Amino acid sequence: MKTGASITVENQKELNEYLSYSGIFGSFISEYLSDLVEMPDSFRALIKSAVLPLVDSTMIIEDNLTAPQELQTPQVKQPLESFEQIYFIDELIDSIKNEGLAGKFHELIGLFGSINMSLSATEQQKELVEQWVEQGHLGHFLMTDVGGPTLSNWQSILTRHSDEHKRDVELSLKVNKIHGIEAHKLGFAMVVAREKGKPFPVTLLLPPEITKAFQTQTIGKPFLDGSLQLGNVKGEVTVNPDVILTKGGLAGVNRFLTLVRPRFVKSLMHFIIWLNDNRRVDLSETQKKHIDYLIDVCNCILQETEFSIHSVDRVLALKFSSNELLLDLVRRGSVKSIESQRDLLAFTKMEGSSYRCFFEIYSKKKRGRI
Repeated sequence: MKTGASITVENQKELNEYLSYSGIFGSFISEYLSDLVEMPDSFRALIKSAVLPLVDSTMIIEDNLTAPQELQTPQVKQPLESFEQIYFIDELIDSIKNEGLAGKFHELIGLFGSINMSLSATEQQKELVEQWVEQGHLGHFLMTDVGGPTLSNWQSILTRHSDEHKRDVELSLKVNKIHGIEAHKLGFAMVVAREKGKPFPVTLLLPPEITKAFQTQTIGKPFLDGSLQLGNVKGEVTVNPDVILTKGGLAGVNRFLTLVRPRFVKSLMHFIIWLNDNRRVDLSETQKKHIDYLIDVCNCILQETEFSIHSVDRVLALKFSSNELLLDLVRRGSVKSIESQRDLLAFTKMEGSSYRCFFEIYSKKKRGRI
């Protein structure tokens, strides 16, 4: 409901939404999706229920509990990059509905990684990656740190050593990463670390001859019918400044997530359809409607050719909604085997947990509320 609008029978229902915590805070998620495709009432109820446990003490104490303002039409839009890999990714995603995810996951993640490289690497760095791939090396992305989600607590640290007698700057990199995809058998790797005094993380592209110095181990049982193993990586190496990825910056990351997150969510929805067709999940008609709804939202986002102020928050809201749909399936006992339950729960943490998605969206809404 627009700020200042008079109360009518038509908007009374909307007004009632903002008379509860779940209605107010749930709207921070639902507005980004219903703006594209009208949201079923049953899915809106799921979102409202999901946000309530995530409301923290600051929100409870300091938020003014006013109805959120409507999304404004972005004044600035920029063209959203298109890559040749997109065609192959979208074909792969469509095949998951009939063939499942286990045999497609690594190829899908590899194609996502190639888009990330296109946005963040120099031409010379991309040529190196092509050489490593031709030599049979696997690529890895190491983000999750043993220090937890807060950057200042990360134990993966890049340190610059200055020496007035040396022309070249020497860098030491301490790595302590956990839960990396196939990280127990490292090839080349994109490692995200913190650098003292810097507010944002730095990403380094490490060649196979450097990563072989790290200690690696498998962690936990495999996922997806034994096809996906996670691993931990630890060690310290000396590197040159030319391994740092300097192209794109935060804007490149945001564009990458705008391109990848809706495709990842659509993959998960197709995976659930495959699980249902193979009697691993027993979907109700309402749950089928929720899956179809998120697929429709994904398709709308994937048709967009421009990047705007809403793009990042929209795909965060989409990932939040996907997480809560998966959690609801497990919570209601719709997923028959504990292995499939574990798979779906793991995907609620990959590419953005519900807490992280909600926190990032709300942090941009605080002005005027706290």
